Amino acid sequence: MGLWQQVADGVTGVVKGHLVTFRNLFRRPVTYRYPEVRPNLPVGTRGMPVLLSDDEGNLLCTACEVCARECPVQVIHITAHRDENKKKVLDEFDIDMSRCMFCGICAEVCAFGAIAMSDIYELADFEQENLIYNKERLAELGRRRKGPIINYGIKTEGNPYQSPAEEAEGSAGTADKPAQSAPATPTAGGTSR
Repeated sequence: MGLWQQVADGVTGVVKGHLVTFRNLFRRPVTYRYPEVRPNLPVGTRGMPVLLSDDEGNLLCTACEVCARECPVQVIHITAHRDENKKKVLDEFDIDMSRCMFCGICAEVCAFGAIAMSDIYELADFEQENLIYNKERLAELGRRRKGPIINYGIKTEGNPYQSPAEEAEGSAGTADKPAQSAPATPTAGGTSR
């Protein structure tokens, strides 16, 4: 290939790149104004694992520890004791969310349907101790379930990043308001003001 052919190919490539840029210059953006508008994730999204309860509010977990044994990164820690009837009673159920890889194996191996993957995915925090979710926090998030379990996943209602007490108080400012929900797939012009 000669020098002039290389120059012609280079110029052609630059012109094609500018045409693509110019064509997209006047299109509406296909993005969300995150965090004001959050995506409406489908059921079955692998977010944070949560503990599920029955209709009376009792945890479905029987402390069989299968999820802790099968967890590939060993982030589930369970302690239990036996009562006078030799039945296992769950004392502690902790998940270190800073190391969880959201694989969903814990929900798949649970024979009692006590764990499900939620649509909660925002877990950033300044303190690592806050990323260790105990039994009470996981159960409270699991009680926000709306609808059935599909593909080991659930949808949650309300703002999962606030406690129920904070939601009941209401928001004093606009920063504390629950974010809007966006469609499951972004649409062109969905972010224009």
